[in-house]
Amino acid sequence: MKKLLLSGMILLFAGLNVFAGDAAAFVDLGISKDGRTYAFAEYGKMDKTFQGYAEIYTVDIAKNDFVDGAVFKTNPSANTTSKSGKEIYDELLKKASWSLKKYDFKPAPVDNLLYVRDDKKAGESEIVFKDFEGSTVEQSVFYHIQLVKTVEGSGDNLRSSFFITLEKKDGDGNVISRNIVGSPDIKRKKVTDYRIDRIFSDKTGRNLVFVVEKTLSDVNGSSIRYMVETIRL
Repeated sequence: MKKLLLSGMILLFAGLNVFAGDAAAFVDLGISKDGRTYAFAEYGKMDKTFQGYAEIYTVDIAKNDFVDGAVFKTNPSANTTSKSGKEIYDELLKKASWSLKKYDFKPAPVDNLLYVRDDKKAGESEIVFKDFEGSTVEQSVFYHIQLVKTVEGSGDNLRSSFFITLEKKDGDGNVISRNIVGSPDIKRKKVTDYRIDRIFSDKTGRNLVFVVEKTLSDVNGSSIRYMVETIRL
């Protein structure tokens, strides 16, 4: 019995080791009043060290790039172990408020939420939904969206990249327009997977934000972080 109990404990700890890691909390700060800028944040505590962190990113939607001087971070350190990730985020948000307030960010209303991740879908499954703004009584228009991922190497040498194909098609499957969102040339270290978490637009429908969940894997396990890709149609 003692041997069985010991074996079970070993298997349990081995399992915990395999699935060790941490998942960041995502914060949708919103799209600016003029629809040109988007801001989001993530925060949490590192697995094993319990060091907290928080990050705030401001993105130029048309350029699909960070706004200079408008990215704020509190990195994990010995000084952050006594605080929760939410506390660290609240402190960082207060420090960044001077930069963020000029944009008048507001989270997208429910009417502009185009897609929310289905856990049953694989990260590279096609996403299809109707474009109600672009559809007419005579002709329905649909968004066809697919994340295309490339992974190279393994272990410490693993690198990955992705891009998103964004197509509008009519009811007969004819392509009306096609765009590529993101860059396949950007290689990210130790990122093993990507999944589109949600898609939303501003009130005009021209500015789209893709929230992407990324999985980082190392000797400590798998961790979840977030990033965004944006496009102005």
